[in-house]
Parts: sequence; structure tokens; C-alpha cells
Amino acid sequence: MNRYLCLFGVAALVLVAADDSDEAKKDIERFQGAWVFESVEIEGQPAPAGALKESKLTIDGKKFTMKEGDEISHGTFTIDASKKPKTIDGTFTDGPEKGKTILGIYELEGDTYKACFNVAGKDRKERPTKFESKKGSGFVVEVLKRVKK
Repeated sequence: MNRYLCLFGVAALVLVAADDSDEAKKDIERFQGAWVFESVEIEGQPAPAGALKESKLTIDGKKFTMKEGDEISHGTFTIDASKKPKTIDGTFTDGPEKGKTILGIYELEGDTYKACFNVAGKDRKERPTKFESKKGSGFVVEVLKRVKK
């Protein structure tokens, strides 16, 4: 379960824009800072509240850090804000998922970030098209809230 949190937590960050639109640049700016998990649904099942308590995602420039208890992973992201829904790809640079890329979609409204990632389904090559996570899909839906300074 913790490995899955790390996977999608990373996805929660947007770091490098796949398109150079003003909207992509604005989204990248809006992702900067620290985020905590409000909820996570893994293949249709909610993650236990306690599993989210010590998880935190931090975005700095074009890099992310996902801390879950004592485990820390790093990576980079790309987004495409011109797509509907907007897309995000996260690549891990270390940790148990080093070298792996996850495909997802995202929404960013105010201090709430919502994402759906393919963390285990069909060799991770299928991008979600909706914010839903059904049993056997390999998809994870997560909602994060910005940490207030």
C-alpha cells in the first residue's frame, strides 16, 4: 500500500510542461509547495486513513519529493494542460520505482489537487480518461490539499 501512495503522490506534482502554454505555466506555479493526502482510492478501495497520515508530497521547481514515513522517493513530471482532461506523467529518479513512469490525469482547483494514475494496470501504458478507480484497473485516484504556510 505504501508503495502505491508513493507512486501517486508523485503524480500529484507537476514539474515540467509538455506544452508551453500559459495555462501549463500557471499550473506548474500552482503545484509548487507541500501537499498532504486527503484521500486515496486504490482499484476501487479507499486507503485506510492512517496510511495517509505520514505521507507528504513536496514540489520544488521541476522536481518532486514524496515522503511516506521513513521512505523517500524523488522524480520529475511533465504535464499537458491543453488536453481534456489535463495529463501528467511522473518519472521516478530513485526509490523502489526508480526509472518507472506513471501516466495520469489531473485537476487543480484552488488548494485541491485531484489525480488519477495508472500504477499497475496493463503495463502502465494506458492513461486514465476519468477520475475513477475500479477493481482490477490498476488505477489510483487521489485527492491532495495544499499545506498552508
